[in-house]
Amino acid sequence: MLTRLHIKNFALIDEITLDFEKGLTVLTGETGSGKSILLGALGLVIGERGNISSIRQGEELCVAEATFIDDEISNKLTQLGIESRGSHINIRREVSSNGRSRAFVNDSLVSIGDLKTLGNLLVDLHGQDETRALLDRVTRLHLLDSFGGHEKVFHEYQGSFNMFDAAKNRLKKLESESEKPQADKNYLSFQLEELGALHLEHFNPLDLDTEYKELSHATELANGLRATYELLESSSEGSDACSIIDKTLKHLEDISEYSTKASHLLDRLSSSRIELNDIAQEANNIADGISQDPTRLQIVEEKMEALSQALHKHGASDAEALKLVEVNLQSQLDRCEDLREQIKIAKDEKIACHKNMMAAGELLLEEREKSGAALLKLVNKQLVPLKLPNVVMSWEFEKLTSPDAEGIEDVELLFAANPGSTPQPLASVASGGERSRIMLAFKATLATRKPVPTIVLDEIDTGVSGEVASRMALTMLNMAKKQQVFSVTHLAQVAAKGNHHIEINKETQEKTALTHAKYLNTTERNEAIATMLSGSQISDEARAAADVLLKS
Repeated sequence: MLTRLHIKNFALIDEITLDFEKGLTVLTGETGSGKSILLGALGLVIGERGNISSIRQGEELCVAEATFIDDEISNKLTQLGIESRGSHINIRREVSSNGRSRAFVNDSLVSIGDLKTLGNLLVDLHGQDETRALLDRVTRLHLLDSFGGHEKVFHEYQGSFNMFDAAKNRLKKLESESEKPQADKNYLSFQLEELGALHLEHFNPLDLDTEYKELSHATELANGLRATYELLESSSEGSDACSIIDKTLKHLEDISEYSTKASHLLDRLSSSRIELNDIAQEANNIADGISQDPTRLQIVEEKMEALSQALHKHGASDAEALKLVEVNLQSQLDRCEDLREQIKIAKDEKIACHKNMMAAGELLLEEREKSGAALLKLVNKQLVPLKLPNVVMSWEFEKLTSPDAEGIEDVELLFAANPGSTPQPLASVASGGERSRIMLAFKATLATRKPVPTIVLDEIDTGVSGEVASRMALTMLNMAKKQQVFSVTHLAQVAAKGNHHIEINKETQEKTALTHAKYLNTTERNEAIATMLSGSQISDEARAAADVLLKS
């Protein structure tokens, strides 16, 4: 149960500390006094979303701190890696003006997700929207699961649904990939054929460029080489370089025996003569091997053009980069061919996962149908003292064409206020007061099973008055025998039945509004309830009526 709540710098609250007891605690106050703010702070403690708008104007940090006592839940703290302190659980939530939110359990920093998990075990915070949420499919399904206690079956279904959803998305991704141009086998094959024609594995751009120059300048090369040969060794007048050197060698031979230096010059020139002769012969041989080859020149030009186009098409800088492009294209083609097999496997996996999901869903549906019947049987008993003795309710289950994470079915709560009437969806035929009583009956029924230690009912009595309000208060008192109950109410009949009474009021000082909360003694309770009965002008009759309510 909740034993203490401390709030600082939250919305209109400067600082409030409240200690709580077992039983039914009622919270009253004028509209706009800050009751919702108090509940908002409690919601912050149990993991609901917090933002900078929660911080009191002009402050840097707001704090909401609560202390709970619960032996059973305290033992579960170790599962979250939190130090256990016996039966006491202290939760502190901070929201700073920079948007940062932190949570501590027994002074250990925890994630907001873990805090929400723990908070759901400690407090059932029934907001004003939850009665309307009874009209929502997810709320109805969770109600059945909570009452039936088959969370394990539900989690098994969710696991199978997640596997099916993953298989479905995997197949969708593969099919989407197969539709992309780079996964088109014909397109990839065509590109590979283009690059294959270049024979890049044996391709040398330098050799190709050299061959192109030789072929395109064959005449100039042949003429130049023959001229080289003739100038070095083949002049008919004996004026070629080799003939002149031979004459020079004869002169050096004649004088070499007289001078060592002359002998060295003879040796060097002799070597040069041999090299010149070799150059001349090689130039002649090369010239003899050169011929005009327009066909080969055309082939070389086409290769060079094909290389240039391929470089431009694939955004490659050189032939080596093109080789990498070819390897990548081959890899994509292999992937394309493998993709068909993967799609087949993914389709089979999706079918298998769908089968498993539907089997788990059928089991969950069966459990929900059982718990639904048992739940309504008990709810109908709770509705009798709430002046709805002849209500007829039933669940209508209908399978979905597309199952989701909540189950394979939709469920509608059918309602008829009187026997003989055809049950119709609750949203269509139940009044606001009837919905409030039905919601309370559901809460009271759940409290007979394994109740959450603390439940907060925020104006669950909306739409009722008079004797019905008194009976709803008695139902809350009965719930308070098994769990701690807080009821935010505007009804005197409910307020009078509380074991404890807290009044919320708002005080305006200059330009600042502050929310205050205080426990009321017997005299103060009489005045508060009389005010609820008659308004700001309290009559003696209202005080007398309040006294009757408090003593009844």
